[in-house]
Amino acid sequence: MHAGFEIAVWCAVLLGLTLVSISSVSPVELAVAGAAALGGAFAARRMRLAAGSGFRGDPRRAARAVAAVPWAVLRGLAVLVAAMAHRPDDAAVRHVRLRPGTDAGWAGVLLAAAPDTCVIDVPGNDEVVVHALRPEAGPVEAAVTRRDGSR
Repeated sequence: MHAGFEIAVWCAVLLGLTLVSISSVSPVELAVAGAAALGGAFAARRMRLAAGSGFRGDPRRAARAVAAVPWAVLRGLAVLVAAMAHRPDDAAVRHVRLRPGTDAGWAGVLLAAAPDTCVIDVPGNDEVVVHALRPEAGPVEAAVTRRDGSR
């Protein structure tokens, strides 16, 4: 990934989060948010480089999993609301075996995006342990797990 692209993506994400958090945005607040986002973007890149981390795995698989996140969030909210109304009987901790080409790092982040799923552990690069309020796999889980359900 080129440095300029990475910094632009970080800056856009940080600026977007800031603008969503502010109810009305004045020009001064926009300038301050932009400067802070740019500084945060440089810091995030330096931290990633210092940690020696980067994207691993199949980018097409990651794109499919990212595309499933909005549906997973909506579905997860519905499951969470239902769980608040009555205690779920089918909540479970399960080991999720990842498909080849799926990195446990980004898969864990995407799995945890759903409100009804919590990533508990990442014991290996091909396995994630989740606590879910539903017995069946959600959209993101279906996109990143093996079809045979092997453990």
